[in-house]
Amino acid sequence: MRLKQFALFSGPAIVLMAGLLIVPLVMTIVWSFQNVPVGQPGVFNGIDNYVEIFSSPRFLNAALFTVVFTLILTSVKLVVGYGLALLLNRIQRGRMVILALLMASYVVPTVVGAMNFSWLFNDIFGGVVNQILGVFGIDVNWLTETGPARLLVGLHALWHEVPFVILVLLAGLQTLPPEPLEAAQIDGANWWQRQRFMIIPLLRPLISFVLLITIMDSLKIFDSIRVITPASTSIGTESLMTYVYQVALSESYRLGIASAVNVLTIIITIVLLIPFLRQTWKESRAA
Repeated sequence: MRLKQFALFSGPAIVLMAGLLIVPLVMTIVWSFQNVPVGQPGVFNGIDNYVEIFSSPRFLNAALFTVVFTLILTSVKLVVGYGLALLLNRIQRGRMVILALLMASYVVPTVVGAMNFSWLFNDIFGGVVNQILGVFGIDVNWLTETGPARLLVGLHALWHEVPFVILVLLAGLQTLPPEPLEAAQIDGANWWQRQRFMIIPLLRPLISFVLLITIMDSLKIFDSIRVITPASTSIGTESLMTYVYQVALSESYRLGIASAVNVLTIIITIVLLIPFLRQTWKESRAA
């Protein structure tokens, strides 16, 4: 392909990406070193924004919650999604119907799904789950207590995002050649040995892809927290993205502080993704 042809076909996409990704990223980095009141030009203040952030217990709590939430939820998503993908792979009749029902929670907009999901735990809207727990004498304040509220946000994330993991891993399972697996079973390999030494290594590229997507989704969690726990700051479910929203657009309108938090969030994301990016790079070079 000639240079002119490459520029003709790729130029619009490159310009669009520069306008929507690169320019905002550069502006965010610049603003992170400035005091930027809304509607006024920024004034350079060095690393004062970062010093203020790291001395803020609220930011540290939001960062800790986001990282721990991401690590736990990513692990649970992968385990649950892989287990359900294995079950669906063994089902012949009705597989597409079951998969369509599971995907319903994934295609629903996050705000709508979070609102409907929270109604299951809200007595004002029926609270079906609370009624079932009440039969056993269990009373849980899902929307006002820290532990239950965090669990509720995590349960919604699983309900909303596990179908994506199932879909990707199920597609991978259906492409595996049956002959090596049958040979391993004849040679005496049990179910766990076949999973550990054959199926999971063959699915490693797909697993890495799923981990990349789920980690990024968990780090930028915002919609469900705003809908399920609006008072996230006092309850203890405030993530980095909800913290940025509060600082930039709701409370103090300090775009410099919010930009610094965004830069730190990008760094945290890159750090968590480094192992998977390295593995993907090695596999692409070996291919």
